[in-house]
Amino acid sequence: MTETVCRESEAPVVAIIPYGTKLSPRLANMSLDDLSWPIGRPARLQHGTVANMGPNDHIICYVSSQLLYMPRPGVRAQVSVMVVEPEAVHGRNMAWLKVLWWRFFRVLSCNPRLLARLPNGERYLFGSTWVPEYRDLSIEKTSMISLIASGKTYYPGHKLRHQVVAWIREKGVDAEILGRGYAPFDQKSDGLAPYRYSVIIENVREPGYFTEKLIDCLLCETVPIYWGAQDIDQIFEPGGMLICDSLEDIKTAIGTTSEADYRARLEFVAKNKEKAASYANHEEAAARIVQTAARRKTSQS
Repeated sequence: MTETVCRESEAPVVAIIPYGTKLSPRLANMSLDDLSWPIGRPARLQHGTVANMGPNDHIICYVSSQLLYMPRPGVRAQVSVMVVEPEAVHGRNMAWLKVLWWRFFRVLSCNPRLLARLPNGERYLFGSTWVPEYRDLSIEKTSMISLIASGKTYYPGHKLRHQVVAWIREKGVDAEILGRGYAPFDQKSDGLAPYRYSVIIENVREPGYFTEKLIDCLLCETVPIYWGAQDIDQIFEPGGMLICDSLEDIKTAIGTTSEADYRARLEFVAKNKEKAASYANHEEAAARIVQTAARRKTSQS
């Protein structure tokens, strides 16, 4: 990620500890160069460690059990936590956040049940993208339907993808099955940009929970045949999607696909691409939420 040196007046500063970083009580000793700075890094923090960040600066961490309990000696910056994966993955951590919320400046999540229990919760829709080159794509629709799947079978969405694949093969449906579990490809956009439609199945269904699976599809101007967040029609234009609740719904939706149907949806496809772009940089979005909350708190004090 390219860092931008921000002006000193552009406080509050927000840095993010990258996903997968192993945390320890020696957080204060972490080099500032090891953090990401999605909305700018001030000159005063071009060198040093987390200990050099002041009480008006902010750090965001991805949730982990270690983070919830870990002492943070020497850390003066305010620490927030973001929960980017669903309750099916982080149910235990979410339960503890209802008790340990006070250890954090803000808790970012899309989970309505968690947010309802937190005085410092902020709604955060994750999104993200694996198609960072989407602005430069040359999009030409030459095929009808794709489905990208891995070989995993753990979550309900994993199993549903394989059920759809089995049905497609049994019925001889004109759809290309791609992904690590079937036919690997080099770039994620290769499995989306040439297709008018793509079967997009999240790993689980939870309100507000959608991932790069959907965002990448929309950024490639492809109509998703979508199974996932139950409230997705409140976030994106349903006219640019085929929203499904079951295997039978997916089968029916696939049967309605055509060049004419795709053309009829182009207005909504364009609107959804624009909306999807706002969720592509998930770390910047998280930083903006914390920055806004910090400014709001300052104005109220």
